[in-house]
Amino acid sequence: MADGNNQFQKRGSNFGRSNNRSRMNKHASGSRALIKDESELGDLLDQVKVPLILILDCIQDPHNLGACLRSANGAGVDAVIIPKDKAAPVTDTAIAISCGGASHTPIFRVTNLARTMDDLKKHGIWIAGTSDHLGTQDLYETDLTGPLALVMGSEAKGMRRLTQDKCDFLLSFKMAGFVECLNVSVATGVCLFEIVRQRKVHDA
Repeated sequence: MADGNNQFQKRGSNFGRSNNRSRMNKHASGSRALIKDESELGDLLDQVKVPLILILDCIQDPHNLGACLRSANGAGVDAVIIPKDKAAPVTDTAIAISCGGASHTPIFRVTNLARTMDDLKKHGIWIAGTSDHLGTQDLYETDLTGPLALVMGSEAKGMRRLTQDKCDFLLSFKMAGFVECLNVSVATGVCLFEIVRQRKVHDA
């Protein structure tokens, strides 16, 4: 892990290198109030020393969206970013499943996810994608203590190609049993809390 010498203040550091079916739901009357204007994202990032962002690339199931928002809040994520198109909206179901996470975590629905990812990089944030098959770095062997945006892909297809291309590196973790992958909301929790664990060790 990092030695505390601020090596992650700039994107030119070693951060990120290895260390060795959609359901239809009624919109909640207050759901729009939970969504932040994407123009406010930059101001939020300027207020956070070491940001942790969760990007959900076209999650389709409101139950999965809500579960991801719950994990995001539990892990102290600074903002959740979701695309406006081809993704589940923040519905009654998603809000209920989030158990308060949707109300207490800034959520940004953006028009152009690829452009937003470029903007995150301009703020010094590294972008880590996730993949069952394309992961080039092991989740548990990669330094994730710096400014980071974690990208989780959709249930059926994973990240879109352009989203994947915008990532600085890809992460995966090995499964020990017969099943080949986890539900996206479960995988989100696994990844987020590994990041939390590493940051606690780094700051200790």
